[in-house]
Amino acid sequence: MTTLARPHVLLVEDDSDTREVLRLILESDGITVTPANDGLEALERLEEIHRRDPLTPCAIVLDYMMPRFSGAQFRERQLTNPETADVPVILVSAMSDLQSRAATLDPFAVLQKPIDPDELTVLVRRASENYLSRRQNRRQDH
Repeated sequence: MTTLARPHVLLVEDDSDTREVLRLILESDGITVTPANDGLEALERLEEIHRRDPLTPCAIVLDYMMPRFSGAQFRERQLTNPETADVPVILVSAMSDLQSRAATLDPFAVLQKPIDPDELTVLVRRASENYLSRRQNRRQDH
């Protein structure tokens, strides 16, 4: 069961070392993590996770630059699915102009690599709280 105490995050990062470090940072803060190697795998994981529990994932940590299927391609596809379009995305990249490139992708936040672990966990928790409260309010409206 996903709660504010233990949010579930989809972590999309093509570099295995970076993915592992981010996973450990998030898990050590009590966050459940589902990793994906690129945007295509992330789309599959997103649907699997969401099918099991419509409140998950609560946030997506998404690398912008990836081979095969980029973070931008993933986000564009995610935004076309009404079931998962509102899952907040925290975009991460080493690119210096990420903020301007990311504007059309409507991210919850943009983080520059190298990533500050505390900033990452605070943003993931804030994005998760925001998402879960919106989802629960929507449920009460129906």
